[in-house]
Amino acid sequence: MSRKHAIVLGVAFAVFVAGIFLSLVRSKSAQNPTGVIKEFVPSIQKVSTNEPTHTPSNTSPEYNSSGAASPLHESKPMKSSTPPKTETTPLPSDVTPNTSSEHQPIEEPLFEEGVLIIHRVASGESLLGLAKKYRTTGYQIAKRNMIHEDAQLHVGQELEIIPGEEATYQVQKGEGLIEIAHRFGVDPQDILALNDIKSNDILHVGQKLIMPVSQKKIDTILEEIAEAKRQKELERKNHYQQKFLTRLKLQQNARAKAARLRAQKEAQARKQAQAKREKDRRLRQARQKFKYTSSSKYQHKMRVVATAYTSHRSQTDRTPFLAAWNNRIRPGMKIIAVSPDLIRKYGLTNGVRVKIGGLPGTYVVRDKMNKRLHNHIDIYMGTNRRRALRWGRRRVVMYW
Repeated sequence: MSRKHAIVLGVAFAVFVAGIFLSLVRSKSAQNPTGVIKEFVPSIQKVSTNEPTHTPSNTSPEYNSSGAASPLHESKPMKSSTPPKTETTPLPSDVTPNTSSEHQPIEEPLFEEGVLIIHRVASGESLLGLAKKYRTTGYQIAKRNMIHEDAQLHVGQELEIIPGEEATYQVQKGEGLIEIAHRFGVDPQDILALNDIKSNDILHVGQKLIMPVSQKKIDTILEEIAEAKRQKELERKNHYQQKFLTRLKLQQNARAKAARLRAQKEAQARKQAQAKREKDRRLRQARQKFKYTSSSKYQHKMRVVATAYTSHRSQTDRTPFLAAWNNRIRPGMKIIAVSPDLIRKYGLTNGVRVKIGGLPGTYVVRDKMNKRLHNHIDIYMGTNRRRALRWGRRRVVMYW
């Protein structure tokens, strides 16, 4: 088939389709002679304090200068036997045509927010639906009309309603529908119905929700939550403050204990120093009590502790026959060892001759004792350990 034949066939098919379309349009116009005005004139429900006015079925609705139906009448489909006019009345821009056979009322009711109206209950209406329609809450309607929120409404019952008296709540961070409903003691389905949202919709922070409770109750619950938060914050601050005070008290107790220990050590040091001074004073007094005899060759007399020792390693050192000041001793010598304080205070040094009360003869200082001993002498007994043990420990008077 050539290109020319294809073009001719296409044109013929288009003319055929156009003819069918025109025939359908003519048949539709013959069945509906009044045009679009017959089918798509909307009806508006009156909301006022008076009885609703019904337009007779054999009359047509009134139209204002802009072409819209008057809100004081309910309009029904017109049945007119007059043939269709060539010019049709244009519909207003805010009226949406309805393609169904039943007439649907306009969604936006005619009322003024904040002004009291009287609503007569129609069939199928409920508190939740009225609250949604008049932008208020079922609680406000029930409270104003002194009925229960779950009460059944009767057809023809008159209710006082103030439109726009709705309670709102602003969604906070981390809140969900179930949590909000549980907090205010309402059914989540009521919140969904009032706000035209679905159960799987996500709530955003700052989103305002219409609540089926009074605004006073919402404010009271929010104030209680805020007060609970303040109390919790105050308890937390008190806890940390108490913890800080406890730690501070422990530190103060530790400092006080350290101060007491220092004071005890200082007192002990002062006591030891005082005891030492007292001991020195007593020694000075004892030294002043020495009797000096001009007739005797000894000038000093003193009572000391006297023990005995021998030339054995267990009692001296590795050199039992070598004394202090490099003196060599041997058994039979009459010598003594003196404590370092006697050497320092009284001059009983190497070579001083002394007389020991109760023992014959004189003894010579040739050895020194350990520095831990005071006012003490040690009498040399040679190698006679038995004699030294028999002597033991005595207090004697020593002259020099």
